Amino acid sequence: MKGSVTSLAERRRRIESIRRGDGSPDERKVVVGMDIAGSWQRSREAVPETRSAAPLDQCANDWSQTPYGRAVASCVDELETVARESGMVAAVSDAEGRLLWTGCSRSMRTRAERVHFVPGGRWDERSVGTNALALALRYRRPSSVFSAEHFIPAVQDWVCYAAPVRDAGSGEVMGVVDLSTTWNRHSPLALHAVERFAHRVSQALQSLNTVPVLRLRMLGTPQATLQGRPLPLSPRQLEILCLLALHPEGLDLERLHAALYGDRPVSLATLKTEVSQLRERLGGAIGSRPYRLLVNWQADFRDLEQALDAGRIESALACYRGAFLPRTESPLLRAWRDCLESRLSDAIFHVNDPDLLLNHLGQYPEAVDALQRLGELLPSDHPGHHLLARTFGDI
Repeated sequence: MKGSVTSLAERRRRIESIRRGDGSPDERKVVVGMDIAGSWQRSREAVPETRSAAPLDQCANDWSQTPYGRAVASCVDELETVARESGMVAAVSDAEGRLLWTGCSRSMRTRAERVHFVPGGRWDERSVGTNALALALRYRRPSSVFSAEHFIPAVQDWVCYAAPVRDAGSGEVMGVVDLSTTWNRHSPLALHAVERFAHRVSQALQSLNTVPVLRLRMLGTPQATLQGRPLPLSPRQLEILCLLALHPEGLDLERLHAALYGDRPVSLATLKTEVSQLRERLGGAIGSRPYRLLVNWQADFRDLEQALDAGRIESALACYRGAFLPRTESPLLRAWRDCLESRLSDAIFHVNDPDLLLNHLGQYPEAVDALQRLGELLPSDHPGHHLLARTFGDI
């Protein structure tokens, strides 16, 4: 045990040395990793190092009644037991990094309260800088942050482990499970524990979603699923579903026809047949007079729109999997797609984080707006700038 603590103390001293500016940039990346180094840079621009506690919000009273809240409630007793028996504090957050629930051992209670690691505490990167919960949200994968790797000094005596909770159907990150303790009690097993609990919450969430759910994936390769089963639909039927999702109040036959076909010479009877066949495929889940969806539904393009409305560019880029229905001939859907693409491009030109742009370009190298914005952000003598110039021309 003594040798282990000695090793941890040496690791902490190396990190503290890097924080003081010692060592080359390459050495810094070796000691703390690129995720931590990048987070430090972003944190310096957003958070004062003198911050002593997380900002506090009031949790919504009804969060525990949501499917995610009920899934969390089904798992927290065991999570709290682990925290108490292991001298830790456990927490579950929402998708914005706000803590919804915490369970604490005696040894960590005062420490947690002092830094607002309590329900309502905001632990996203912009609020408190580098920490495991924030990195799990940002990179959508398990993360651990040790001692002085934390940005604010108030938690540099901590080691934290976090894993994202995903909706099994949509892949959306619903929040994060976190376990934290003092740095000298670091154990790699804790990371496996938060992954296991995050998976359990995800499974509980899936079991609660027993109401038939229609999921529309129209960014990239179009697909519709009902209760997790792919629906064999024609391009026209997928377009009808998109139009009904964009008009939850419903559309009468004439308005649906105009939105779908415009001036093309297609009869109303043809459209009625299309809707009738689609209703059959969905087990009767389309109402009439007006036409409307009668089933709980979720659509990636509406998720993207809502993320843009809220100014959450990271969430918006995470939703994006390609252009919305690139082959549609529907005048309304084409206009909506052009507006959505324009809004996303405008948001990209307001991004100040090169890592976020690089992650986006890694999946979509053809994203010209991200290339242009990255060229604006990188210094003229940055090696990446010259590579971009060769690839894209004069930026």
